[in-house]
Amino acid sequence: MESLHKKLEQYRDKDVYPFHMPGHKRQLDGAYKIDITEIDGFDNLNNPTGIIKDLNEEIARMYNSKKSYFTVNGSTCGNLSAISAVADAGDYIIISRNCHKSVYNAAFLRKLHVEYIMPEMYNDTLIGEVTIDSVREAVQRLEKSSIEPKAVVITSPTYEGVVSDIPAISEYLHSKKIALIVDSAHGAHFHFHEAFPRDYLELIDICIMSAHKTLPVLNQAAIVHVNSTLVDAENVKRYISMYQTSSPSYVIMDSMSRAIELLGENDLHKNYVKCLYDFYGETSSLKALSVEPISNNRDISKVIIYTNGYLKGEELCQILRSKYHLELEMCNREYALAMTSCMDTEDGLRRLSGALTEIDGELDISKKDKKTNMRFLRDHTKRLELYEVSNNYEELPYEKCEGKVLAETIIAYPPGIPLIVSGEVIEKEDIDYIRENYNSIEGMRDGMIRTTL
Repeated sequence: MESLHKKLEQYRDKDVYPFHMPGHKRQLDGAYKIDITEIDGFDNLNNPTGIIKDLNEEIARMYNSKKSYFTVNGSTCGNLSAISAVADAGDYIIISRNCHKSVYNAAFLRKLHVEYIMPEMYNDTLIGEVTIDSVREAVQRLEKSSIEPKAVVITSPTYEGVVSDIPAISEYLHSKKIALIVDSAHGAHFHFHEAFPRDYLELIDICIMSAHKTLPVLNQAAIVHVNSTLVDAENVKRYISMYQTSSPSYVIMDSMSRAIELLGENDLHKNYVKCLYDFYGETSSLKALSVEPISNNRDISKVIIYTNGYLKGEELCQILRSKYHLELEMCNREYALAMTSCMDTEDGLRRLSGALTEIDGELDISKKDKKTNMRFLRDHTKRLELYEVSNNYEELPYEKCEGKVLAETIIAYPPGIPLIVSGEVIEKEDIDYIRENYNSIEGMRDGMIRTTL
């Protein structure tokens, strides 16, 4: 079977003049040379019958999935498509409160009623797993009102790598004929080494993975897996073609095709995992800082560095950036997150462990900020469903919004999780969190928040 990657390279080297899109006409160097449109022989991502269909089938074989669909619009497209495929206007779905904003957007677009599940929290700092008990309680709350939810949507692994008990949740939901949708944007690499948690794809009705987050693939590359008797895979495919661009990037598709070849021909994860274990060993004796240790329910590729009150996470990131030229994924007041992948080098991980050891040695362990953690993920009073919030609103300074009903979701980014959802009541704790984390909040305009009239 000819791969898309090889076919694009062959076409690049031919004497073919492009009287078609894109407008750069392949006259520039680098990726421009393979950036084509749906010309003869190169199939159509939104209606694949040839080489892109082969790409989808190769992805499915690699993951042992019944059906897999590649998308160039990230997991956002996958989440929108998955929810749209299982629920119609007026239906009820259950959403883990730490889901990505695209899940809430899907509920808005489809005019769905939403019941929330709160994930566990560790030390009021780290978002943890969704438990089977919380899923069961949410389903039973709806059942008491004679409501049958269409699906439960959870995030596993979380942004920080915490996984939920997929087997238990799946078994319970399937006994009720309820679909399980898992946003596994950060779990595309689980399949490739036993050091990572299992992905349990065979137990999930629709699983969405951002290949670009943890595999050697360009930004926006994502996969939607369908392994279900409850969900029509063709219906999922139909919605992907609705939400996805009609001008897909062959450069992104090429990167996925090339990644399949790389992963198939090389054991990229073997040495990488060894380097990870070395890193955890090298940072195990830190005194002021600390690294979240290896555990069974967490992905070791996500390195969580706690500052423990000796400095803020933002300050740690700034030191690593300015002095050591190391750029981390994200930071908040309590910790910083370093994302790794099979393309990380032994030298890169040693630079990070060495930098943390040096910084740790310079901190005065007798001086510690006793200020308590700020928990952003909390239960809120819901006054309106997402789709019930009208376009009529007033804008107020965020400091004066306590008690108001939010008209536009406020999001902590990264990781893209709502602090307050549109239709919920704004509380004092929300205002305090916004004040403390102002620069990482989406949904405001110069400090102004939209509230319902």
